[in-house]
Amino acid sequence: MGSGACKPVKELSGSVVVSEYYNPFEKDFSKKEKMCLYESYKRLHNPKILIGSTFVYIIGKVAPELKKVFGLENTRENLDTWLKRPVIGRQVSQVTTFFEHIVTMMGFTQNFMGAWLLVRKTGRLHAKIPFLHNNQNGLQTNYFTIFMVVIIREFIPYLTGEKLEPGTHVETCREKRQNEFFKKNYSPEMITNVWTKFFNLIETQLTESFELEHARCINLDNRKIFAPHQHIELAEEKKRRYLEKLKEPQPVYIDTSKPKEELYADPF
Repeated sequence: MGSGACKPVKELSGSVVVSEYYNPFEKDFSKKEKMCLYESYKRLHNPKILIGSTFVYIIGKVAPELKKVFGLENTRENLDTWLKRPVIGRQVSQVTTFFEHIVTMMGFTQNFMGAWLLVRKTGRLHAKIPFLHNNQNGLQTNYFTIFMVVIIREFIPYLTGEKLEPGTHVETCREKRQNEFFKKNYSPEMITNVWTKFFNLIETQLTESFELEHARCINLDNRKIFAPHQHIELAEEKKRRYLEKLKEPQPVYIDTSKPKEELYADPF
């Protein structure tokens, strides 16, 4: 799974100690596995529909308590029409973009630090969602795990070719050649293993960053309750520094690169 954070690892190289940061998105996947993630994802014609159907299935069947979050607790609509709601459609678009960015950074741009930072930032942002702040519990109910378990079961078969995407068109000769080349390089077993490891890693990173931010928010709330004077003093100190900064004279920069214009007497 990899460590929760990019922790420094000291390695001895001769007489010099080299400090290197361990990034699971870089170290836990080989070059071929990273390319497998990127190329298998790019073969999908519309991953948003697949992720959307998985998202709706989770809300409707697996975790119905999420209906209240999306305003669906009293609706009688079919599951297929839920994606037309703006609140769900926006969430599905964000999840699709999230996966696409990480896969691209791992298999194309090789921005492994960017992938790690994006996942950790996403976990921290979810800690500020009221429903998850009150109900997410890593030991009992972990909605990141619930989502990843379902998406591993429902999404990966489309990547391996076991299932066909809805509305799949007839392949052209070029697409057939590309698919044959792809199947020679990556077996269905490899695709399944790589994507399972990928989703499990994301789930671990999301959970750890969420728990850290959640604990920080709880400590901040407790400080406001049990020591309100400290919170007020900090706010007043920030306000005072801000006002002092505004009162400071701003330096005036004079551009000396251009020569001053000189006025000459009119010879006529």
